[in-house]
Amino acid sequence: MPYQARLNPSLPRAQAHAAPWARSMGMLEGSGVWEEADLDAHGYPLLCAYTHPDAAPEALDTVTDWYVWVFFFDDHFVETFKRTGDIAGAEAYLDRLPLFMPRDGSPMPEPGNPVEAGLADLWGRTAPRMSPQWRERFFESTFNLLQESMWELHNINAGRVANPVEYIEMRRKVGGAPWSAGLVEFANGTEVPDAVARSRPLRVLKDAFADAVHLRNDLFSYQREITEEGELSNGVLVVERFFGYGPQRAADTVNDLLTSRLHQFEHTALTELPPLFEEYGLAPDDRARVLAYAQGLSLIHIS
Repeated sequence: MPYQARLNPSLPRAQAHAAPWARSMGMLEGSGVWEEADLDAHGYPLLCAYTHPDAAPEALDTVTDWYVWVFFFDDHFVETFKRTGDIAGAEAYLDRLPLFMPRDGSPMPEPGNPVEAGLADLWGRTAPRMSPQWRERFFESTFNLLQESMWELHNINAGRVANPVEYIEMRRKVGGAPWSAGLVEFANGTEVPDAVARSRPLRVLKDAFADAVHLRNDLFSYQREITEEGELSNGVLVVERFFGYGPQRAADTVNDLLTSRLHQFEHTALTELPPLFEEYGLAPDDRARVLAYAQGLSLIHIS
């Protein structure tokens, strides 16, 4: 890991805020997914304090709530649909969630479960503070994260393990790192200028960032996901099955790929951003926002 970890001084505030917010959304006692002890053990405020060390106190609270929400969604989806194989129920459940992310500020329906309640609250706290262009990008990444859960569910039901190329491509959506990248813009007040948001260098930065985050997660989560949750969406397992490797050799191969993605991230940030600034004639303030965004992504690498 090439970057030094730093801790946001507002961590105690975020820790005090997380459980009351989750409880108010119905995510704790009675949810059938988490109790408060589970939330405390997961440590999302600590995660966010490391990944967003420069966020203001209120922004850190909001980002922490987003991470509480997305991990609750993941566990709720596992318990409700992946363990049961209920594809029809999962599709109906996912079809409603975009209604709680209105890009134009239109009214939302009444939430029917903790995931809907949390999303409605967070969208209302976040979207008005960002540009319409950011809202479109964040809606897209959140929608992909939610909808691509069906890809995982279909694979589980079919007992199918993806090939490495398909896995990396799909994991960039379902793994949620592009979604995390959008929160970097919000947390640090460094919204990327829309003119360059979809340019090649920024897409490479986001993809390299996503691959590194997801592959590292696969290394640490391998045993839990494969032996306890019945998951098939794990890079170590993909390499095992595709190449016929044992678990340790597969893990070493995934780690080599992770390292290569970190090198790609650094190379792009150092060599492709300066020409991008000149090509688009970005003003100094816009250049500073892009650089701060890249730095924000780099900090998540060490979380």
